[in-house]
Amino acid sequence: MSAVLGLVLLRPWWLLALPPIALAAIWARRRRLAGAWAGVIDPALMPALRRLGLLADGRRDPQAALPFAAAAVLALALSGPALPRQGAVEYRALDPLVLAMDLSPSVVADERVLADAQAAAATLLPLANGRPAGMMVYAADAYLASAPTTDAGSLSGLIAVLSRDTMPVAGSRPDIALSMARDLFGANGGPGLGGADLVLISDGGGTGPRAVEEAARLAGDGARVWALVLPRAAEGAPPPAPDALARLARAGGGDALPAAEAPALMARIATARTARLAREDSTRHSFRDLGPFLLPLALLAVFPLFRRRR
Repeated sequence: MSAVLGLVLLRPWWLLALPPIALAAIWARRRRLAGAWAGVIDPALMPALRRLGLLADGRRDPQAALPFAAAAVLALALSGPALPRQGAVEYRALDPLVLAMDLSPSVVADERVLADAQAAAATLLPLANGRPAGMMVYAADAYLASAPTTDAGSLSGLIAVLSRDTMPVAGSRPDIALSMARDLFGANGGPGLGGADLVLISDGGGTGPRAVEEAARLAGDGARVWALVLPRAAEGAPPPAPDALARLARAGGGDALPAAEAPALMARIATARTARLAREDSTRHSFRDLGPFLLPLALLAVFPLFRRRR
């Protein structure tokens, strides 16, 4: 399944038929240079015979391309172009968006870095489009600050009051936060991990092999892990490993972008969410398959072939 600008291809592998169809059309066009006479007439005589009007150039027959045009349209129809039905994506009330806020010393020691983290989180909330959103905070340990809710105002208030005194113990353990998210949402009675999106807002500190492993476990359970990378760490803090959050996000089936590009990240999350929905068993209820509407175009292409020739 693939999605482009809201249009989803439910069976994109049918597009692989288009190159062979194009090659067959080119081969047939060359074969029709002079019809069946090409195999029995000296090639040197062909131009003169065409100038005298004794042979027609088969390549100029528009009907020769019609079977290939019909085949191409059929391939496009079978690829399943579709559009989401009204409210189809939003009906998944139990696939939350969870923000994991890094409140380690490298973030909270500098008010500018903390402000960048708060601004990135506040930018994501209105882009959830009614999707339940929750928030976790972590340093040396992790805590659930808010269970997923559709009340973005309550989360905005929590984000605004985060400070260097929020966490009781200093540290930087994103692996604990990811493990806790898996336990909270994947446990019996929880909303489940399938379709959940976790967004780490961090400078990358503490992101090591254990965190990458936890992200991969979340992806294996059906969730996706994303990251917004803060532009700097607090003065005096050890620099995080280069591309640490990018490696973590890739392991979690997501992507990492600078914190200033939060809207672009939400667009990618929405695309991934739509793609997941299209792969599920409920696809026929969630998407309107436009393939059948292309079939009349294929019929129009072949109708002239049934016309009696004089």
